[in-house]
Formats: sequence, structure tokens, C-alpha cells
Amino acid sequence: MKTNKSSNLLILLRLGEITIKSKRTRRRFENILVNNIKDALNYNNINDYKIYREWGRIYIETSDRRALEVLRRVFGIKSLSPVTCIKFTHLKDLVEQIKPLVVDKIRNKTFAVRARRVGEHDYTSMDIAKELGAALIEYSRGVDLNNPEVEVGVEVRWNRAYVYTEVIKGYGGLPIGTEGRVVSLVSGGFDSAVAAWYMLKRGAIVDYLLCNLGGLAHERGVLSVLKVLADKWSYGYRPVLYTVDFRPLVKEIMSKCNISLFNIILKRYMYRAAQRIAHSIGAEAIVTGESLGQVSSQTLTNLEVSSRAVEIQILRPLIGMDKDEIIERAREIGTYEPSSLVEEFCALFVRHPKTRASLKEVLEEEAKIDRSVFEDIMSKVKSIDLKSLSREDLLPADIKIVNIPEDAIVIDLRDKEEYEKWHYPEAINIPLTDLVKTVSRLGRDKTYVLYCRAGAESLEGALLLRSMGYKAFSLKGPIERVKCLARKSKVAS
Repeated sequence: MKTNKSSNLLILLRLGEITIKSKRTRRRFENILVNNIKDALNYNNINDYKIYREWGRIYIETSDRRALEVLRRVFGIKSLSPVTCIKFTHLKDLVEQIKPLVVDKIRNKTFAVRARRVGEHDYTSMDIAKELGAALIEYSRGVDLNNPEVEVGVEVRWNRAYVYTEVIKGYGGLPIGTEGRVVSLVSGGFDSAVAAWYMLKRGAIVDYLLCNLGGLAHERGVLSVLKVLADKWSYGYRPVLYTVDFRPLVKEIMSKCNISLFNIILKRYMYRAAQRIAHSIGAEAIVTGESLGQVSSQTLTNLEVSSRAVEIQILRPLIGMDKDEIIERAREIGTYEPSSLVEEFCALFVRHPKTRASLKEVLEEEAKIDRSVFEDIMSKVKSIDLKSLSREDLLPADIKIVNIPEDAIVIDLRDKEEYEKWHYPEAINIPLTDLVKTVSRLGRDKTYVLYCRAGAESLEGALLLRSMGYKAFSLKGPIERVKCLARKSKVAS
């Protein structure tokens, strides 16, 4: 390996869990990791790089500093450091070469030397730390082994040394592709995206299934979330989203089954859809974002009843996490903002769901369903290559608003009876089916703000109008929030 004589950046990658594997497994995992590193750099248009390998270490030489941020998101890498590589002949020579590299970093600061060594030498790692520390102490505020302001790292490998003062934490885990393939059920919300991320971290190839409950707006919202996972975290393969229009099945369940069991029956059919996709692509498990007790369908009893619908294993990475933990992780991995735009369609249908359903009663209700409805929607599965998506395929980040602009035309999409009971002052009532026809008469030079009972139809309508060139928005939140906004507006006026 070349020493750092040019302006190129040399990055030392430290491997995590890979290093405890057997020699044969470790070699296979490292080969997959190197392939994923190449994919990560190439996908982010970092083409000027070289990769060097040693046992337990990988080095990247590049002129592009963006590589530091990209590489920390490659699973299997525990940490990384920009390093200077030097060749030396003996300990004194090593210390003399390191000294000018780090003096300015430790000047008037406390420091500690962390040394490790591979190869045969007539000195120990402790000797390196002592000699280098003694040479540097006059330039510093002293040595602090417990909480230093600067850590000087030295990795000696035979007659070379890698010197660094910065350690960038990676996410560890296992390289994607080392642990098989799974299908992750996604809704676009916070939970399912974070669950998928955890499976990527554990080395699984993750493809996705959306059981679409909200039409184009739902699909676009989910694509916006998954695009983050695809672009920032999914290296080494091309993730695919499979979509199934579940709205015909929703109507069938609601018209024929005990409504208190709706969520459980719907979930069982989602599991069945995921199992079928998994079998078709060679996946070994399905993944969900379920967390114990978070909602009615996620009680221990109801999870058991739901799981009985399929034979494939169901993985639930978030089962012991609370909502705050999940939200915190969503913010960290970048899915929080797009997820916040997606309506939780599953929560729209049932006011008093059962929390402890029996398998017997669920099977009795399922027997009322026309199985051909499920078979029909599964015959129309659509697949989308997530990495090939453009901005136009995603949900616009500004489509939801919390306040109504002045002079905007406000449209209430609810049915006439609900509208007549209460509506936002001066709002006009237009059903979603008549939206385009009515708005075309009102004109293109206006701003349109839509609301509905729960926020799903208004998002669908706003997206539809935008696709036709109108300036349209969805008022964020359910009808209760719209009423609150109306009260505030009245007080302000």
C-alpha cells in the first residue's frame, strides 16, 4: 500500500461482528462487504477510489471526502478513520514520523495514545503508547487516559503504521446479502420503515410489500419513505417494492365481517399476501413493524391469532420498543420526514376493535369472505425498482399544510350529511369523484386546500390536482384538527 504522499484520502475501515466468524465464513462475509462498498461508492458517484484489504481491515483510497459519510452507512463497518500511512524501521523512527502529524491536533489539549500492533516486533503496543506519549506531552496540557480531548490512534502492521485522530462511528451489523432475503410489510409509517432498517442491518436483503389502502397518494408516500432506505442504506442489491391494491378486499371484509375484528382479518390477509410474494422471490421470512401492545391488533393474543394465517416465519424487530424509541431511530436514519406525510390508513376503519380475539371467531368471520376477491388482487401485483425512482414518483414534501393560505378555496371532501353538520367557514362540498370536473370550472389560477374526515382522501385529491397542474394542498390532520383551526381563525378575526 502507498503511503500518504498525495492529497488523496486514505480511510481505514474497522469491521465489527464479521471478525468473530470462522475463517471460512469471515472470508465470504468480507467479500460481500467489499462488493457492497463498491456499490455504495459507485451509487453515490464516487468513482475515483481504490480498495486495499488486509486480514481484519479494509482501506479505501479516494480523493472524494464524501466517501466518509457514505461508508459509515454500509452495514458491516463498525467505525472508520481518515489515516496517514507511514513506513518505518524501528520504534524511534516510528515516533519521529508520527510526531509532526499530530502535534497541531493536541496542542494545548489533553490527549491519550491508543496503540495496537500486528506482526513480530521487539516492542509491545504499550511501548508504542509510552514512547509516543513522552514525545508529545510537552506540546499538550497533559495525558488523560479516561477522558482525553484528543485520542491519537496508531495501528502498527508489520513495518507500516496507520495514524489517526478521528474515529467515525458506523452502524456495524452484517453486510447486506449475508443472511438471505425477506419481504417487509410496509405502510409508510414510522414503524415499518425502522423495522426494515433493522433487518438490513442484520444482513438481510429486504424487498417490500405495500398492501395499498389509499390509492396513488398512499403509494407515493410509501415510495418517498422507501427511497430513503434504498438510496442511503441498501447497498449491494436493488430493492423492489411490490404493491397490491387492497381496497377491494377492504370493502369485502367491511361489508361481510364483524367490524370489531376488521383489523385482525385485514392483517391476516396482509400476511398471506406477503407470504405469497416471499415464496415467489425465494424469501425466507416476512417482516413487520409491530410493537407489542402499541395498538389493538398488536396485543399478544391478537398477534398470535394473526400469525396463524401463514406458515412462513414472521420477524418483528421492534417488538420490545416503544414509540419514542422508534421515532428517534426514524429521525436518525432519515425516514421520519417522509413518514410523517403518510396517513395511517389502517386506523381509519374501526372505533372499537377487539383486543383479545379468538382464532375460532376470526375463522368464522373469514369464512364469509369471497376468496376470489383476494385471488383477483394478488393477480395484479405491481413491482417497482426503488433505486430507479425520480422525484416525480414521490410524494411532494410540501403537499401537507397546517394553515390555510389567504384567498384559498377550501374544499370539504366528506359526504353531504357530514358537511351540513359542520364545515370550515366558506368551504365548498365536493366529493372526490367530482373533484377534477368541479375544479376545472373554478380555474387554474387559484389555490386549493382540501380536507376530509381523516386526511387520506384530501391527500389523494391534492396529489391528483397537482398531477394536472393545479396548486393544491391537503390540510394536515383529521377533521378534529380542522375544527380547531376554524376556532382559532374565528378568535383571530
